[in-house]
Amino acid sequence: MQSIRISTFNVLNELKNIAQQEHLPLEAIDFDLLSYQTQYKGVVDEEWQAIDGDNLEDVTTEVEIRSKIFLLRQEYQIEIRPAVQHPHFDLRFSMAFNKYRTKIVAVIDPSSKLPLKKGIQEYIKETIYNKKLRNGYMVGITDKTLSQEINALLLKIQKEGPLKEPYRLPIATFYSPVLPIDDNLILHYKKIQRENNLVDGVNIDDLIFEYTFAVEGMDGRSCTGEHIQIAEPLVRYKSAIGIDPQTMRAEEDHQSIRFFATKSGYVARKGGLFTVSQDLHLKSASFKATGSLEAGSEKEININIGAGEEGDDAIGSGVNIDVQSLNVKGTVGSNTKIQACEVTIGAQTHKKSLIEVEENATVHLHRGNLKAKNASIQILEAGTVEAKSVYVKNMSGGEIIAERVIIDVLYSNAKITALESIEIKSIEGNGNELIIDPRAIPSYYDQITALEGELARKQFELKQKGKEYLDKEIALKEHHTRIQRTIDNIAAAKRENREPLKADNVRVMQYKNAVETLKNEEIMIKAHEEAIHAVERKLEQLYDADLHAVVTHHKEYDGHTRIQFIDPKTHKVHAISPNGRVTNVKLHKEGDEKKFFFES
Repeated sequence: MQSIRISTFNVLNELKNIAQQEHLPLEAIDFDLLSYQTQYKGVVDEEWQAIDGDNLEDVTTEVEIRSKIFLLRQEYQIEIRPAVQHPHFDLRFSMAFNKYRTKIVAVIDPSSKLPLKKGIQEYIKETIYNKKLRNGYMVGITDKTLSQEINALLLKIQKEGPLKEPYRLPIATFYSPVLPIDDNLILHYKKIQRENNLVDGVNIDDLIFEYTFAVEGMDGRSCTGEHIQIAEPLVRYKSAIGIDPQTMRAEEDHQSIRFFATKSGYVARKGGLFTVSQDLHLKSASFKATGSLEAGSEKEININIGAGEEGDDAIGSGVNIDVQSLNVKGTVGSNTKIQACEVTIGAQTHKKSLIEVEENATVHLHRGNLKAKNASIQILEAGTVEAKSVYVKNMSGGEIIAERVIIDVLYSNAKITALESIEIKSIEGNGNELIIDPRAIPSYYDQITALEGELARKQFELKQKGKEYLDKEIALKEHHTRIQRTIDNIAAAKRENREPLKADNVRVMQYKNAVETLKNEEIMIKAHEEAIHAVERKLEQLYDADLHAVVTHHKEYDGHTRIQFIDPKTHKVHAISPNGRVTNVKLHKEGDEKKFFFES
């Protein structure tokens, strides 16, 4: 076939037509791009306009280019000829592109023959242009960095040799669309909560939730010149948000509206409005129905559980509760963990329940494990209580560890350990143990072990300082005679009106400095000794804690109640089982010994 020169807006269609006319397969013909012209028709243009060069933004704006009104095309001058293999070069590649065909990459096969010979840059660019035009992609305006990318490829081949794996060469990029952003509601208060938790607690000024505005996208234009239209963003939540202005406040900027708590509590929705509530009423709490109630005791949330009789199940097995105030009208199930500042339980606690209360705990029938600052219990049956002060109306079995304990009626097999006092109005059973053991009380134990540790550390430091002091003192005494001779030499030089030796002056000055340092260290050692004595005095006061304790019983003992006072310093046990009327049992000192003292 003879070469044919034509002008066209669609290279592929012309190639197909010529191949059909010449009765040749499409692969048998090729073309050379002689020139091209980019044309556009903008908002105010009636006729097609041509641009000089390859930069559209020299004649219009990005906004107009992205507009669906803007039209774009290219006219190509080509020469169609028979396909001929290049004698030296063979660029083999496929094209990969993104969803919108705004970015195209040539994936170059490592079997390509790309020797670093003259004309290789032009060959690669022409081959890429050829394939782009066959596939309907524009040239020039979409590949402003192509020459730079080709040079990077050739530099890689120069440094590393022929390609060993596929190479991705960017060959076109145009105006990618900017996708819209739908409006959204971000529930910040949910992010920190555990799964299966009914109460979402917040503090004052906590960010509760945030409404982010919908953001419109931007249309794009593909490497074929076609307009890419983007849908409008979805607006779903704007009309669904309503807040209680008494408990929440809003802050707005150009991106979102943020809603903050103005009081502490839990997030609820009442009458279609988001609000922060502090009182929650539940008929019952169970792992299946409500999940846990963990908002944190620092948040002002008061929970009332139980609407029936006080004997009904109120808190089921396995429920965790962490709130500020809890009022339970009913029973507490097994494996239940409760944390609160104030707790009232109107029925009983299971033996496998754990209740930790920062302030006051009031329980009707206690069989589980309770820790509180102050505990008031109607009936204690085999449960354990650890508190600062404990009042029990009736106790049968179980264990109490507290600073102060008051019991109205004590039955059998109970163990009561205290720091300051145990007061029992009536003992109706036997096998009970009443113990004054300061070290068993966590507050005392922490204090005394800290002081004992401090004393041991200071004594070790004093020993080290004392050894260092003695070594320096001995060294100075040994040096004293030599220094005295040096002082005499200096005095003699002054009498004879001559300058003393500089080395003599230096030695004397060093000696005086060493003496002054030793005096300062002696002062520091004495101060350290006084600090040790101060700690020892504090410890001695604590070691006498058992002397200030008292066990009180308002009726007669029958000889079956064991009373023990345990010395916090020596751990010696003073034990007795009184018989008859003994109101107060104490210890007092006789010399170095501690002995029982009874008051009736």
